[in-house]
Amino acid sequence: LVVAAPLDHKLHSRYNLTVELTNTENNNVLYVTLVIVVTDVPGYPPFYNKRCETPVLTDKQRDGGYTVINSDGFTVSIGGKIVTSFDDYLHGPEVERSAANLVLTGDCSVRFVVTLETLLSYYEAFLPVLSDENQGRAELKCRDREWKSTGRITILDTDLNNDLPQWIESGKYKIDENDRYIFAFEFNELWSMSPYWFRCSITSRLTPEPVEWTSQYNVTGCPEGWYGVYCDKNCVCKNGARCHGFNGACECRLGWRGRACDIPWPEVGIEETPGASVKTYIGTNLTLTCLAPHIRVANMTWAYQTRKTHNDTNYIDEGTVQNSSISFQPILEPDNGRYICNVQAEDGQLFNATFILNATECRPNYHGEYCSQVCDCEYGGTCDRWEGCLCPAGRRGDRCERECAPGTFGWNCSMKCNCENNALCYPVNGSCICVEGQWGEFCHECAPGTFGWNCSMKCNCENNALCDPVNGSCICAEGQSGEFCQNVPEKNQVVVIVLASVIPSIVLIGCIITGVLVKRSRRRKPEQPTVDTEMATVMETLSSWEVDKEDLHLEHMIGEGEFGHVVRARLHVPELGYEVLVAAKSIRPDRTTASAVRDFLREMDILARIHENKEGHPNVVKLYGVLTKSEPQYILVEYASNEELRRYLWGLREQCKITGDRKMLELLGFACDVASGLSELARLKIVHRDIAARNVVISDRKVAKIADFGLSRDVYVSSAYERTTQGGAEELLPLKWMAVESLRDGVYTCESDVWSYGVLLWEIASFGEEPRYAGGPMHPDVCTMLELLRKGVRLQQPQNCPLPVYRIIRSCWVFNPSRRPTADELFRKIDLLRPQRHAVQPVNTR
Repeated sequence: LVVAAPLDHKLHSRYNLTVELTNTENNNVLYVTLVIVVTDVPGYPPFYNKRCETPVLTDKQRDGGYTVINSDGFTVSIGGKIVTSFDDYLHGPEVERSAANLVLTGDCSVRFVVTLETLLSYYEAFLPVLSDENQGRAELKCRDREWKSTGRITILDTDLNNDLPQWIESGKYKIDENDRYIFAFEFNELWSMSPYWFRCSITSRLTPEPVEWTSQYNVTGCPEGWYGVYCDKNCVCKNGARCHGFNGACECRLGWRGRACDIPWPEVGIEETPGASVKTYIGTNLTLTCLAPHIRVANMTWAYQTRKTHNDTNYIDEGTVQNSSISFQPILEPDNGRYICNVQAEDGQLFNATFILNATECRPNYHGEYCSQVCDCEYGGTCDRWEGCLCPAGRRGDRCERECAPGTFGWNCSMKCNCENNALCYPVNGSCICVEGQWGEFCHECAPGTFGWNCSMKCNCENNALCDPVNGSCICAEGQSGEFCQNVPEKNQVVVIVLASVIPSIVLIGCIITGVLVKRSRRRKPEQPTVDTEMATVMETLSSWEVDKEDLHLEHMIGEGEFGHVVRARLHVPELGYEVLVAAKSIRPDRTTASAVRDFLREMDILARIHENKEGHPNVVKLYGVLTKSEPQYILVEYASNEELRRYLWGLREQCKITGDRKMLELLGFACDVASGLSELARLKIVHRDIAARNVVISDRKVAKIADFGLSRDVYVSSAYERTTQGGAEELLPLKWMAVESLRDGVYTCESDVWSYGVLLWEIASFGEEPRYAGGPMHPDVCTMLELLRKGVRLQQPQNCPLPVYRIIRSCWVFNPSRRPTADELFRKIDLLRPQRHAVQPVNTR
């Protein structure tokens, strides 16, 4: 049975076939009727795939020179250096062969073949990888800018290897017997919404430097009525149907069916104004129009059913017209539900179509019951439907336009500062800003005998004289004089002293001058906090990481934390011969306490231990060096162009409100990255103590890396630590990220890091929302937090979070630490949920 192209089996699949049988044994003629049901015709009709829908060039004339996709050409590089470039393959000299050897498929992929009798000059870069040692075969893996796999290029020297990819053997591609070299290109997901950039690379023992093939394609589309690689095939679509530029498939309008959309089809549909591509928000206008083409309408009825029940039906409108509309000006929440257009034809046949209205959000930047009020939040405030602007910590006002009043800080400026001696505090976190003559977390006055920043310098006053706590100048009592309040000698003593010191006067004056200079230099130069023997040992181990101050060029500040500053800088690396961007972290001058210095040096030590082989781990922020022999001291780590994961999630949340694309695959990739980094920390027996989205940075290649080891603790000796509280400031601990045992007993282990990872995974699933426990305040204290967790209260499943992901999240919050999954187990579980995964394991440096 041969099926002719005009046959449209999608509409008429059943056929009667009468067969005449002659030459039977009894010489009778038999007629047998067969019922034929056509279920499938391979490749016919072509499928209209909207994911790779091509533009229609309506203002262009069909005069040749068009291609449905185009490129600016290709480049081939070795070790990052371009060795050759050439024009777009589709515009090459062998156009006929190009068209024959390129196939655009209905699954939005492209495959094409380039065949050569001899390698041209710009292909010679691939000769080493086609050697006898590689058996004449090279396979380049292709990735996009986000490092996601996009396809492959297979290169064959058929004199050594004739194992062609199976898809080439389908017979669609033209290959001559004299062709020796074959380049087979396979690219998937060729969407038209953005340029299709890819880089294909390969390395081998013979080519230690990667050989890379780079290009970018744009889906440009064809003039109206044409399709194909060279826009040279005539579309058959009729009655306003849209023609797909790849394969000529037709997207029929309502009321038409068939391959060419030329068969009238009685049906009912509901048309939205504005169109279906526009997201429906509360407070916007919407019109629903019921259309019934090719139906002689006897009666048309609109019915409404609420979202909660389908049993109660409210009939809205009735008439005998061909179309009827319902308008919402504006949409309100009570309008949500199912709208059904029921049509009865004159012959009694019934038709219907349903539209579900589900508007639950305001337009971006709007709030209120009717979503009619504008937010216009400033300084990073977010717009909440019911509360308006939700200001970040340290801001207040209807639009977050004002800072907290002096003496207050935090969310909604609701917390009071505890600073003493009229010291100000930071409006974000409430940390006190001490001036000279004050010290400690709450800016206490300097103790007698000390002065300066952090009261770190000792007075040089004599005879128990007091000194000014700001500048250290001595306050002399009666009978004292001079810079250091020496006792005033009597006249006869002065005479004796002068006569007795004629001979050694030069020596004595020299000693006095030297002493004064030494004391002044001590008073002018702040004393650094004492570093104990353990820290001195750490300094010795960091000697191999010390960089030259002249190689570091600071640029501008990019962040400020509780105890440190982070500055973007450029570091010249002599071993590499070029500069790299780094983030230079230092202690804030006003927070230079002994404990801060100890934590700072310990962070250096932890990073150095993670980078014991100098390579580090791909999911831990890379250490480039330290600067400890000058002030201020710096830790130099890689610069993350995409900032921290929390801010990255905020950006995706806003983008999702507009496009609806939640990019779950990318987010699960970030979760796998952090789990892989956490696995490496567990191997080295290092507990981070503050695993959270704010402490994960995203590289320019969209790789998540664990950073900020300021709260990390070494667990080589013991897996548990006593909790330290300075001034009772427990609110500075990351309470909502801490495990039960950490809150209750001050115990920090690799298992407590897994608990924190569960909260980080919840942050990812909620697109950076701040955790809030049901029944508890937004910012609970230790006792409240511990009581909630003991009662079994956990963070609820975020909206649109898949249930398998939430199950993994909950497994991290098991009360018994030994029953929580390990970092390796978390990596495997999450990787299994990724739609397109490969055989990947957590990266381990050993």
